[in-house]
Amino acid sequence: MKKILSLTCLLSLFFIACDNEGTQDDVNNPDPLSIDAEVTLEETEAVLDDIALYSESAYGITSKTNDATAKGPDRHGHSGFFRECADITVEETDTTITTTLVFTGECEDEDGNVITGTITKVWEKSDSSRTKTVTFTDVNINGRLVNGTKQYTFTEENGNGNPEMSGSVDITVETEDGTVSKVGNRTVEITAGGDTYFWFDDEKTITGSCTYTNAEGNTFSVEITTPLVKPAECRYIASGVKEYTRTEGTTVLDYGDGTCDRIATKTAPDGTVTEVTLGKKRKH
Repeated sequence: MKKILSLTCLLSLFFIACDNEGTQDDVNNPDPLSIDAEVTLEETEAVLDDIALYSESAYGITSKTNDATAKGPDRHGHSGFFRECADITVEETDTTITTTLVFTGECEDEDGNVITGTITKVWEKSDSSRTKTVTFTDVNINGRLVNGTKQYTFTEENGNGNPEMSGSVDITVETEDGTVSKVGNRTVEITAGGDTYFWFDDEKTITGSCTYTNAEGNTFSVEITTPLVKPAECRYIASGVKEYTRTEGTTVLDYGDGTCDRIATKTAPDGTVTEVTLGKKRKH
């Protein structure tokens, strides 16, 4: 009888040890799907970039939009990015310029993204750095709820002679699998098409780094080691490299050679290679 009890205790201890070991592995090795989720967040953030970029005064969004009789480009800017379902107003005081964008119903932008909600952008005139603060409050983009802020400076002509938007981002996004967050810095340069106002001929090059936290609370760093490029004729990033640094090592995501094929290649720390399909999963 004592032998049976002893064996039972040993088996119990064994299973407890195995459970503890599994729990530790879960802590040290975040769900690899979290990288796929970050790819989706990149696509959501690209929509936020476009909203901030094309609502700049350089693209025709000025205080003239307060005029209820204004038509065409005077109301939604010269870029052609915003459709009539986006109601844009600009209020100017002695100290601030506030741009408010209200996306009514399920407003689909010119790049096929479905947006609802209100976004505000404020520039303090006394700010010598010309930094604008964009606030997202329960903004729904392709079925995902976005909250947070984006601070940036818009330069009409950088050292390369191109328009550029550079600054920081601090957002949370509610996804199908829970809430994820991203805090870091980001620069979007229009490397082709910057000599016109139009959105559809713009090629964008993106650089930056961030800290990403997935729905389980696991945190890892993300760095764009080769600039991401979204060609004008493609809805997806077609080239560039991201590196994800986690406890178990570095995972590399390669967006390709510039071909608009919706495919990125993910290489895990152990050398395993898988494909990630790009594209926005919409919920209507």
